Amino acid sequence: MKLAIMKLVFTIIMFICWSTLIQSTSIHQNIKSIIASDVINFPNLVDKLSLLPCENEVNSLDFNVAISNINKDFISSPIITCLNLEENHIENIERGAFNKLPNLTHLFLSYNRLHASNFFSFGGHYTLQVLVMNNAVNAAMYSSYNNYIVQIFGEYPNLEMLSLRQNSIYDLHFSPETPFSEALFAYTTVSTITQKIPFPKLEILDLSENNIQETNFLKLLPNSLYFLDLHNNKLESFEWNIADKLLALNLDNNNFNYISNWFKPTLSMAGLKDLLYLSVSTNRIKSIEPNAFQDNNKLVYLNLAVNDIIYLQPETFANLQYLKTLDLSQNKLENVPHISNEIGVSILYINDNNITKLMSNDFMQMPKLTTLVLGGNQINEIDVETFANLSVLMKLDLSRNKLSFLPEGWAESLVSLEYLDLSDNEFTSLESLSLTNTLSLIKIYLPTNPLAHLNVKYFESLPQNLTIDLINRSSFSKWTPITPVPLRDYYGY
Repeated sequence: MKLAIMKLVFTIIMFICWSTLIQSTSIHQNIKSIIASDVINFPNLVDKLSLLPCENEVNSLDFNVAISNINKDFISSPIITCLNLEENHIENIERGAFNKLPNLTHLFLSYNRLHASNFFSFGGHYTLQVLVMNNAVNAAMYSSYNNYIVQIFGEYPNLEMLSLRQNSIYDLHFSPETPFSEALFAYTTVSTITQKIPFPKLEILDLSENNIQETNFLKLLPNSLYFLDLHNNKLESFEWNIADKLLALNLDNNNFNYISNWFKPTLSMAGLKDLLYLSVSTNRIKSIEPNAFQDNNKLVYLNLAVNDIIYLQPETFANLQYLKTLDLSQNKLENVPHISNEIGVSILYINDNNITKLMSNDFMQMPKLTTLVLGGNQINEIDVETFANLSVLMKLDLSRNKLSFLPEGWAESLVSLEYLDLSDNEFTSLESLSLTNTLSLIKIYLPTNPLAHLNVKYFESLPQNLTIDLINRSSFSKWTPITPVPLRDYYGY
């Protein structure tokens, strides 16, 4: 009786909200244009996109009731399109629980206590477009091994977005027939996976923050997929052999140690011809094949930060003509990587490496740089011609190095420079900066330098609108957050 009353109240609430819902624009009518009109921002893009069409319903509906079981035909209504069951105590969802919701498009089941064997137990849904089940499994039940294979029962012919973040998933297995017992698939690996695809229209998949080590799940993915988030897993190898439509791939915080263009137990970029965004930070990458990115000439954003890279071949980035942001921070580079062909990079992070000297040709093939971050190295010498080709450079970070002087004429070509960070170096006087009034500088940061004195007359040779900050240390990494540029500026999606 109590459950029947709860169903009635829930249906009434949803009916009241329905008039607002039908006015919402479905994200899937123009999902690519939404991506293109905004920066791709891992990892919260999936959250942002999945809630857009149901924002009013989620805000108006408070369905936080301590229930443990959802029975078959849980709710019957032809008008409900969004159903939010987050943050309850749901442990089991019976087969056919949502069969009487013929127009359901969005289902939210995050933060519950589902059994691993019942993760997809409701058995598919024809009209469902968005399914979000983040942190939905009862992890306490699997604390002894925390690795299990999730079985998918039933098909989702219209599903476009699936988010399964933080569920300790080891792999995915499609079982459209009678499901295996939990004991069977929890302790065995999948040797063969049916070639039938449960999500033929899937476009966005978030499997981040799990325990994925194998890539059998890739066989379940369609060629319509263009957004894949696998950050914070345990992958050691990855190769994409489905199709070349993938636009964005996040592989941060895995166990890769090698990037190549051919198939072997490593990270292979072969075949990803439409890829725009690639992030592989916080891995163990030591080596990158010279032709690793030869198929990825549409890349706009490449993040290789927090790895163990010591050296890069000149051909490594030569094919990336559309690349705008390159992040090589927190590696073990001893020199600025030389590039064989001119590329269009505008933002370069190469901070926190082991660079000791900047040479005259270091940035010759990157004339479009507007932001250059070199802080946190061991730089004690800069050649007078180092920045000779950087006429559009606006922000230069040389902080946290060992510079005590800059050569006369070093900044003559920096006609667009506005911000210069020299904090935490070894300068003892302003004269040792070798600045002239021809610069367009607006602000210089000089905190944490052993400045012994300030010569008042020297200020007469500096730009009139220049501000020298001797107290407040500021970092370019804060001024220019590491985010890719809007895709609409480069491709007509």
